[in-house]
Amino acid sequence: MSDISKTTINMPVDLKKELKKIAIDKDTSLSGLILDIITEYVESGSKTESQQTEDSY
Repeated sequence: MSDISKTTINMPVDLKKELKKIAIDKDTSLSGLILDIITEYVESGSKTESQQTEDSY
């Protein structure tokens, strides 16, 4: 993943504080945590889509 695109998001202050705490506990940055969460979500969605396709056969 050598190509990186910067993205800005708006979120509630309380949510950001909670995410920062989780990031500290996991010894990562807020950006790293959010990237991990998004990657996991995308990968799980891909698995769900492929399972639905297999189920339709």
